[in-house]
Amino acid sequence: MEELVVRPGKERKLLNFYPHVYKDEILKAPKGPGVAKVFSADGGFLGVGYFDPEARVPFRLYRFRQEGEGPLDKAFFLGRFQRALKKREGLGAFVRMVHGEADGLPGLVVDRFGEVLVLQVRTRSAEALRGEWLPALLEALAPKGVYERSDVEERVKEGLSPKSGPLFGKVPEVLEVEEDGLVFPIPLALAQKTGFYLDQRENRRRFEAMVGPEDRVLDVYSYVGGFALRAARQGAYALAVDKDLEALAVLDRVALRMGLKVDVRHGEALPVLRGLTGSFTQILLDPPTLVKRPEELPRIKAHLVDLLREAYRLLAPGGYVWLSSCSYHLGFPELLEVSRRAAADTGRRLRVHAFWIQPRDHPYSLHIPESFYLKTLVLQDDPLF
Repeated sequence: MEELVVRPGKERKLLNFYPHVYKDEILKAPKGPGVAKVFSADGGFLGVGYFDPEARVPFRLYRFRQEGEGPLDKAFFLGRFQRALKKREGLGAFVRMVHGEADGLPGLVVDRFGEVLVLQVRTRSAEALRGEWLPALLEALAPKGVYERSDVEERVKEGLSPKSGPLFGKVPEVLEVEEDGLVFPIPLALAQKTGFYLDQRENRRRFEAMVGPEDRVLDVYSYVGGFALRAARQGAYALAVDKDLEALAVLDRVALRMGLKVDVRHGEALPVLRGLTGSFTQILLDPPTLVKRPEELPRIKAHLVDLLREAYRLLAPGGYVWLSSCSYHLGFPELLEVSRRAAADTGRRLRVHAFWIQPRDHPYSLHIPESFYLKTLVLQDDPLF
């Protein structure tokens, strides 16, 4: 096994379970790509990982010092998957089973939809180790089928070609995703990411508990209508907005099957909002990952202020605005900032009702700040009179 040595002082983050080593942190590199042991500048053993000079992060640590110097073989990955499975006990059959670095598996995401797994391989290290972890995954979870959706931007940035399609066993063309009595028929070849946004599950439940038949709900960036359909199920009026026609078609099919009514608007969020009139008691804004680099923050914050201005214009007295961010770079301080800026522009007075984060099947490791990605801020209109 080759050896990699980090510069003096850089061993501290590895000792504190942070798995990434960047190019300028490497004192001595292996001769080429492959599994390597990593050492501090004074010779202390730090762990085992994968080195690839062509990757955005040249070295990713998989096995920390406390786990010994063993290889990254099937047995190692089987242990990782079994640990991930144990963490998800009691969460049901539709969950995220592997959440990358937070589960000790850099570059790999696996969602379980009943007896079918949908996975993404995002990094060069995860791709290179596929022959070791895939058999372990099949043994640990025993799926009937596995579908791969490795067509994300992170993979392209790694210099890897996109991959998408059935990977193992029998995979239906349309995946039936059940959540609290709602069944969503998701065409896997057309779906966003791994097919369904499991990370908003708890927020959808919280939201439904707050909605009654007197409410008017505006679900912006609705995708397949997870929020809007729950509102309709409670007897509320619901309007879903999304630019993805296929997603809106899924929403329509679910509504028809359940005997529910949800109005839809196809288009980009901001122009659609600007064209709406009337008022809504619950407004949800759940945009896609808008910020992937810190330098994009000013532009994206300005865009969010524009969206919130329109949301506040449409908000009924005493109503709620739900604002979510699935970007690591756009945290609660930024969400509060853009909410205040939009409130100042529109003369709205609001109170913070709640802060919520990603559910536990999308673990947030204290030692890996980037694993904290989903934040939801709920605001309520709070007039003085």
